Amino acid sequence: MNLEVLLSTLNQKSWMYREGSQRNFWILETSNRWAKERPSFGSRDEQLAYARGYFDAEGGVPRSASARFYIQLVQKNESDLQELKVYLEEAGIRCRKTHNPSAAVDRDLWRFYVLAATHVAFAKNVSSWHLRKRLILERQLLRQPARMKI
Repeated sequence: MNLEVLLSTLNQKSWMYREGSQRNFWILETSNRWAKERPSFGSRDEQLAYARGYFDAEGGVPRSASARFYIQLVQKNESDLQELKVYLEEAGIRCRKTHNPSAAVDRDLWRFYVLAATHVAFAKNVSSWHLRKRLILERQLLRQPARMKI
C-alpha cells in the first residue's frame, strides 16, 4: 500500500508533484491535522534531529554564494516555531527575535534567524539532509575564520 492511499484512508489530504522539470524526483506533501499533541523528545539528539527536519522543510539559506549568509526558519505556526527556537538555544545555537516579516503580505507568517556567531554550531549540530542546503552549509563552514570554530 503506498503512502498516498494510506493517508486517504485516514481522511488526510495529500498531493504529489514532480520536483523540477528535468528530475525524476517526486514529492508527496500533506499536512498533519490529526495530531493533537506535540512530539516530546527524550534527548538533545532527538531535538537536533527534529530541528534538522524542520530546517529541511521550513528553513532557508541564500542560494547565491555572493549573498550575505544567513540561516532562517519560517513557519505560520508561531508557537511551533518558538518551540524549535528553544531547542536550538538549549543546544547553544543563539537566535534572533521571532518576528513577522511583513504583516501586510501575511500576518500569520513568522520567522527567526540564527545569529552569525552560531552558524558553525548550527552547521555542525543540526546540518541538513536537503542536498542544496547541506552543500551551502558545508561551503559556509569552510569560510568561517578559525576563531569561529567549535
